[in-house]
Amino acid sequence: MTDTDTSKQQSRAEGEAAIRAMRAGEDPNAVPEKKSRKKLLVLILMILLVAGGGAAYKFVLAKDETSLAEVPEPEPEDVVPVEMVYIELDPLFVPFETVNGQRHKIVVVLSLEVGREDFGGQRVRSLLPRLREAYVRSLTSRPFPGTDEGSIKTVYLKNRIRAENNRILGTGVVNDVLVRDIRVLPG
Repeated sequence: MTDTDTSKQQSRAEGEAAIRAMRAGEDPNAVPEKKSRKKLLVLILMILLVAGGGAAYKFVLAKDETSLAEVPEPEPEDVVPVEMVYIELDPLFVPFETVNGQRHKIVVVLSLEVGREDFGGQRVRSLLPRLREAYVRSLTSRPFPGTDEGSIKTVYLKNRIRAENNRILGTGVVNDVLVRDIRVLPG
């Protein structure tokens, strides 16, 4: 067997380390700190985190079943039906152009359904000029679906008008939009 001379290299490295330690003012015979202390510290921190997370879940997120059972069911309230008022609008003339370049007008007659608690629709009536302008702008800003086939899409019309009602008046003021009449006029 041949000697690989690894023991001499190890002892030489140990000697150099001892010299460096002496120069730094350390004891060359001192045993270096083991990594086991670091591992132990990390392990303790992980255990504390898991225990803290479990405690937080138990006290904050998890609901006790007994506390849920103790809550009484609310009694149904007597709901008084709100009396509705219908505000009839003057006919709207909405111009549009087909894909072929033909110009037409749609005449739409609408009614807005509002609750009587809104003082009989006084707020809506006071904003009718603004609402009418918003309706026409909204309906002319995009192509009107169904006009090329000759059928008008009332769902599209009602959704655009509802969006403008909610934007100007706020949600829940106008309950429904009733389309009473739609006509397509040439030119």
